[in-house]
Amino acid sequence: MSWHPAIGDYRQQLLRIAVIAAMFAAAATLLGLHQQRTGLPSERWYQLARQQVMEADLAWRLADALEQFDQATRPGGTVADEMRDRAVAGWERRTLMRRPSHAAALRLGVTYGHRGYSEQAAEMLVLAASLDEAGSDYYTALAEVYSRSDVTDRSLREKALVIEAHKGWLSDLALTDLYRRIDAEDLLADVTARRHTTGARFAGGLAGLMAVTGVLFLIGVTKLAAIVFRWGLRRPKALAPTPFIVPWRLLDVVEAVAVLLFVMVAGGLITQLSLQKALAADRWPLGQPILMGIQYVLLSIVTVAVILYRVRAHAPRPFHALGLRLRNVCSLVGFGLSGYATFVALMLIVALIAGRVLGGAMPLGQTTEEIIGSAGSPAEIAIYFVLVCVLAPFFEELIFRGYVYAGLRRFLPARTAIILGAAAFAAVHLNAEAFLVLGLIGSMLCYLYERSRSLLPGMVAHSLHNGLVLAIMLLQAT
Repeated sequence: MSWHPAIGDYRQQLLRIAVIAAMFAAAATLLGLHQQRTGLPSERWYQLARQQVMEADLAWRLADALEQFDQATRPGGTVADEMRDRAVAGWERRTLMRRPSHAAALRLGVTYGHRGYSEQAAEMLVLAASLDEAGSDYYTALAEVYSRSDVTDRSLREKALVIEAHKGWLSDLALTDLYRRIDAEDLLADVTARRHTTGARFAGGLAGLMAVTGVLFLIGVTKLAAIVFRWGLRRPKALAPTPFIVPWRLLDVVEAVAVLLFVMVAGGLITQLSLQKALAADRWPLGQPILMGIQYVLLSIVTVAVILYRVRAHAPRPFHALGLRLRNVCSLVGFGLSGYATFVALMLIVALIAGRVLGGAMPLGQTTEEIIGSAGSPAEIAIYFVLVCVLAPFFEELIFRGYVYAGLRRFLPARTAIILGAAAFAAVHLNAEAFLVLGLIGSMLCYLYERSRSLLPGMVAHSLHNGLVLAIMLLQAT
């Protein structure tokens, strides 16, 4: 028998199966060519997976803010010292990985030097230079500041110019030590004032972010309590009161994922080669974020076009079949908000337990503090906001929940479809380190679609999550 409900007629689909396999093979081959990977769309997001130092950075900077506002005293020690030790431990874990992080090595080099450990500082800065040759001048200047006692004041002033060119809290910390060493009181006062201003901005942003997270946590805890209370009063409703009846098969789902990966890799390389010079940062400050936006929109439109081609053949209203159902909008938005709030509450509880039991926390599901840190204008930040908080929720919910999950759900029970749909969502992000968190986020989004049969709750939750992550990264880059 040559027919299967998930594929159709094998004999008629052989060419299509071969094309799908070829797209997967081509994408895997190009991904394996490391020297070409910088051209992938959003690759600057993904290539920082092993460089992620955001949690440790936030701990160190929060310690500075607490100390600045005299709120860190505790008998037998200080909260600030404990937070700094936690930050250093986080950076040390990153440098001890099989593929060490140059960002963590840089931070360890500066903090070791700041604490007076000159040999360890030099070792870390040499490691950072070996991992990131593009910044070798910066690392060399820092190494001479912290590890050599025979450097003249004139030479140190020259090194200060190199360090000044790299804006950020870490450079300001190094400049504070440098100017104190050469007794440059005026310059030291300027850097100290800048650090205080930055610290105040960081503290204000952190307070706002904590307020939003706190509200979400309270909503989530209330929702969890209501669920537990109702569970004892009545039998919970089934996950799927009616089955998913969609006209596409599992082969169509696999085809969509193959197209997405292939266009992500091949299209990213083509646009990078054709537009990199025209959108170079030295010619146009907004060039890189615009290039990223072009790459993301390209891969999304091509994938959605393939999906619509398959759906239109069997459904007169393709977007309705894909889950763009907007009846009871307020109720759907509220369901998405409460669903994400419940997810946040659960994640915070799990992260707290993980921090207590395992001594660490899970990544956020994004890996891009450097790209947001490089955003030097409101226009760049606006582009990133539209990209991650508007376009990504729309396209990714349409593809992964409306098409991939619904196609899986046609043939599989809800739990199995949620697991597979979440795994596909996490895998396409090309971030092995955050796979678990991305999988949990994908599971939550699949569950929202399962219960509501509308993409709107998932879009709301997806946008909220990306917005929070973006806010955290902007805060870290303040």
